[in-house]
Amino acid sequence: MTELPRQADPFAELHFALEEGGAEQPPHGLGHTVFEAALAARSAGRPVGEPPPISPVEAFRRAVTAVDEVLTSLAPDEWHRPALRGLDVQHLVGHLTGVERDFQTGLTAPDSVRADADHVTSTDAAVAAQSGRPPAETHDEWRNATAETLRDLRDAEDSPAALGDAVTLHGLHMPLEQLLVARTFELWTHEEDIRRATTRALQPPDAASLRLMTDLAVAMLPGVVRGANGSGEGRVARIVLTGAGGGTWQMHLGASPDASPLEAPVDVRIVVDAVDFCRLVANRVDPGALAAVVTGDRDLATDLFVGASSLALD
Repeated sequence: MTELPRQADPFAELHFALEEGGAEQPPHGLGHTVFEAALAARSAGRPVGEPPPISPVEAFRRAVTAVDEVLTSLAPDEWHRPALRGLDVQHLVGHLTGVERDFQTGLTAPDSVRADADHVTSTDAAVAAQSGRPPAETHDEWRNATAETLRDLRDAEDSPAALGDAVTLHGLHMPLEQLLVARTFELWTHEEDIRRATTRALQPPDAASLRLMTDLAVAMLPGVVRGANGSGEGRVARIVLTGAGGGTWQMHLGASPDASPLEAPVDVRIVVDAVDFCRLVANRVDPGALAAVVTGDRDLATDLFVGASSLALD
């Protein structure tokens, strides 16, 4: 057997070896088989290590638990730290109790006048009621209110049809499953408000809850951009949220044409951490200070950031 001469340059030899491998003709249909197997292992736009999905009820339950743990850890003086909108921590918890009661009314009486009440002023009475109370009473009142909500949601947790029923809360009219994700968003946001007020470290939601939150927030972006100034009309954005609970979305921002956004030219690409994006949506990060990588139409990206921050109810 005659041995072929070796190349003096090892990189040249490697090049020839790679070319030899590339000369092999793959079996017919191999590409399709690999593509189908890849999609079966991980959906397009989803990161590796995707967390097991949870129900919106479970996400809400986890958010309640996280807030309760922080409140349980507070020292008496920490309840009186400034937190948000001139409210201290105790009055902010009163606001959460008021929201809980309005949410329960929306579940049992969809046509109630409370359904379209202002998110902030509708809870003024619950906020004022906390003045002069021992913090433990404020905590117990909120804990009892959330426990009642979770009891009301037991049947819905096992019923996809019930989760699809429309519910209205403070002007938000959407399926119960989406409203529960919005409520999860709110509880996490105010948990972080309390952590900031008491100089505690911020903690992101668990990955499964964050996945629900990013899905909802991104899905609402086309509407807020259209409603702002029409800058998104006919435009396509690619949003990449990194980290646990992130993913990739490509969408039309204006009135959706018949063509898939995957087939249209992309006007702006935005890459940003998923938790930072959620803080933007909660209006806890200034749009101009968001640590994002933007390529393409930067003005359109700015409109997207401003629109995202307008989703917050506070």
